[in-house]
Amino acid sequence: MKITRISVFQIVTPFPQGYSLSRGRTWTSFESTIVAIETDAAIVGWGEVQTMGGNYLPAFAKGAIAAIDELAPHLIGENPLQIDRINYLMDHFLFGHPYGKSPIDMACWDILGKATGMPLCDLLGGRFEGGLDLMCDPKVGSIEAMLAETAAFREKGYRRMSLKLGGNVAEDVSRMRAIFEHAQPGEEYYADCNRGWTRDQALRVMRQIRDLDVYIEQPCYSYEDCLAVRRRTDHPMILDEIVDSPEMVMRIIADSAADLINIKISRVGGLTKARRARDMCVTAGIPMTIQDVGGSGIVQGAIYGLAQSVPKELRHSVYNPLARNLSDGFTDAPIPIQGGGGVVEASDRPGLGQEPLPGSLGDPIAVYGGRG
Repeated sequence: MKITRISVFQIVTPFPQGYSLSRGRTWTSFESTIVAIETDAAIVGWGEVQTMGGNYLPAFAKGAIAAIDELAPHLIGENPLQIDRINYLMDHFLFGHPYGKSPIDMACWDILGKATGMPLCDLLGGRFEGGLDLMCDPKVGSIEAMLAETAAFREKGYRRMSLKLGGNVAEDVSRMRAIFEHAQPGEEYYADCNRGWTRDQALRVMRQIRDLDVYIEQPCYSYEDCLAVRRRTDHPMILDEIVDSPEMVMRIIADSAADLINIKISRVGGLTKARRARDMCVTAGIPMTIQDVGGSGIVQGAIYGLAQSVPKELRHSVYNPLARNLSDGFTDAPIPIQGGGGVVEASDRPGLGQEPLPGSLGDPIAVYGGRG
């Protein structure tokens, strides 16, 4: 089998109510770059990366498009089933830019699944039992707004709550205490400042919430600051934004820097490298949350497929990229929440289990190769 054609599509989805994180970062739209890889076997694979501006992660939509433009000509004629070779070639021809490589890698896994008739979780090692507990992310705001949003998620059945915080010590402590007054049995909370605290601020927060049963997620910008905070608090630590490669996962394990690791597929460079990171965590016995920045049902299928391949006891939560209703209507089989209980299971359809609806993506913005 050979790659004959690579097409690139772009979707900009307005989000007029805005999505806010610490340090005043707010976005009113999200951009998805979607890749279709065609083969001489008449199999088409789909992949996607979505970005939030240019100041959340070192990733932005124009960069993804430019990276694909750099990579795609080198992949025409290659066998998409040889996924490790595809990843080697991408790393050889373009240093860094993992988010630009992710949709290509994802599309190759989709092709492999369709060629073998196997769903993604089986390709990644096998389906482990149990549903996937969804994580929600009440966005930073006033105490009243966050209480209302948390309650709304609770009504939908969510039991994993990632509380977005703003970076101000007093305000963040007040937010958490107010929310914990309404916490219900069985719920678990992440205090997620998205790198918004300095080291001293993080330590002040930790001191004031020692009585709260909460995970601390990515408190500071740098790895060194997060590690220093971890060594001075008894709260369990999650690392997120800095987990940008399997190599970083190795470092985290060696330093005992986290109790839970968040693997975002596009941030580490695609499903292939996310699988490598997963295997390291399984070997070390470190639980995981499986996520990506966002996207349509294509990304949803990738997240759920990877998460279902994680042993149940190490699978802490997953993120539903459709939770913000950003990309509904682009794919044919978005996976619903089971019985409104905040739980899902990966698709048993081949590959990612998702196909864009005809005409939903518009015309490609770039095409490489010809028809096979």
